[in-house]
Amino acid sequence: MVDLSSRIKLSTGPTFWDEAGDARRPAIVFLHGSWHDRSQWQDVMHQMRRQFHCLAPDLLGFGNSVSTHTPTSIDMEVAHLHEFLSTLKLHPVYLVGHSLGAWIAASYTLKYPDRVRGVVAISPEGFSLTGWQKYSTLTKLLLAHPVLFKLWLKGLAATISISDGAHPLVRSQAYWQFLSKFPTTCHLLFQRSTNEIRQELVADRLAQFKSPLLVLQIDRDDRFTIEQSQDYARSVRQAEYKSIKDTDPDSPDSGRQIAREIQAFIERVQVKIDREEVELW
Repeated sequence: MVDLSSRIKLSTGPTFWDEAGDARRPAIVFLHGSWHDRSQWQDVMHQMRRQFHCLAPDLLGFGNSVSTHTPTSIDMEVAHLHEFLSTLKLHPVYLVGHSLGAWIAASYTLKYPDRVRGVVAISPEGFSLTGWQKYSTLTKLLLAHPVLFKLWLKGLAATISISDGAHPLVRSQAYWQFLSKFPTTCHLLFQRSTNEIRQELVADRLAQFKSPLLVLQIDRDDRFTIEQSQDYARSVRQAEYKSIKDTDPDSPDSGRQIAREIQAFIERVQVKIDREEVELW
C-alpha cells in the first residue's frame, strides 16, 4: 500500500516512484533488485510509513522509468538517482537497496557521502567477480545469440513433446521470456565486457565508505552469495551483518521482518547522530 504514485521528467528520462509516509520525517529511498521494479517495496513501505518518509523509484531502464537513454553503466544509474534526489530536494537520506539496488546505493554513497545517512544492502551485487563468471556463462551465451537460440527452440519444439513442465525446453523458454522482461539488468550484468564491470565493482573502494552500513543476507541464498555478503560487511568499518530467515514473499511476515531490521538500524544510527550533535554543541 502506498499513499502516492508520481512521475517526473528528468534529463535522463521519465522517472516513476511510489511514496508513503510524512514528508517531514526522515527519508528512506528504496532501490529495487535486478529482476524487480519499485513494486518490490510496497509491503516494506506499508510497514514503515508511520515512522518515515518512504520513496521507491523505478531505476532507470526499469518498470515505467524507460526512455531512449538506455543505461549502460552503474554510473548512469547513480547520476539518475542523484538528479532524482536533488530535484525532490531529498538529502540527507537513508538508502535501502536489494542486489543491483544495493550496488547502486553503495556507488552513490561513495560518490556523495554527505548526502547519505546510512545504507542497508540486502544480498548486495557488485562486490567482486569471484564466482560471477561461472553462473553468468550460459546467460551471456543466450543473450549474445538470440536469433540462433530462438531457432534452436523452434526446432526442438517440433521434435520433442513439451507436455512435461519440467522439460529442459520448457525451462529454457521460460528463462528466455524472463530475461526479455529485464533488458537493463541483462545489459548491466551480462552484456558488458568484464573490464567494464570490474571498473564499477565496489570491493576495492569500500575502505573509503564512511556511512553506517547494514548488510542483510537472506539465508536461502547460495553459499557464494552468503560469503560475498560477509566479505562485503567486513570491508566497511561501520558495518553490521545479519542473516535473516527467508519467508514466503507473499506473506505479510516478509515485509514485516525486513522493515523491523531497517527500522532498528536507522534508530541506532540516529542515536549516534544525535549524540554527535550534542557533543559538537
